[in-house]
Amino acid sequence: MRLWAYILFYGSGFTYSLQYSEKLDPKENYILISNHTSAMDVALMYILHPNHPIVFVGKKELEKYPIFGRIYKKVSIIVDRSDKKSREAVFPLVKKTLKEDKNVVLFPEGGVPNRNIILGKFKDGPFVTATYCNKPIVVYVFHNLKNMFPFVNILGYPGKVRTERLAILHPKDFDNKDLLKQKAYEIIYNKIKSDPINHPQIK
Repeated sequence: MRLWAYILFYGSGFTYSLQYSEKLDPKENYILISNHTSAMDVALMYILHPNHPIVFVGKKELEKYPIFGRIYKKVSIIVDRSDKKSREAVFPLVKKTLKEDKNVVLFPEGGVPNRNIILGKFKDGPFVTATYCNKPIVVYVFHNLKNMFPFVNILGYPGKVRTERLAILHPKDFDNKDLLKQKAYEIIYNKIKSDPINHPQIK
């Protein structure tokens, strides 16, 4: 998957910049989140963490994609959102993954929202998981990928993706997962609310 990420990202004509105020601890394992606007978000997460092995929690529908789906299934925790048992099984699997010195990526929007939506409503999953596993959440924001690599064939262009690591949130600093979720949402939204969306009417 990491090889796939490098080929897709750089082969599509992208580079990136990363701004942050707090370094990641190479001995710590994290839950990584960001806004989700493009398939390139997955590739960029791999590229941003060359020294942190990562596993994605992905929806079952991604298995249907040829080649990518077969690889994704082998290196991801797959969840069937229509199946309660499948959803509940995610938490112990994530905890096991973190204990194996890996990091877990969850996109809190649960999928890529419509182009005219700045930031979709967050699901509980990443924040319940962080509390359950007592692991810090690393909050990223990816600027402009909604325009640069959208799910619309007639749009998109190469260039530099501006990336920010905004915060590292520790569940112990919040009274409950709802406050943790609210804080993460506010941090991301305030950073991207002024980002332009090209052709928001195109789905």
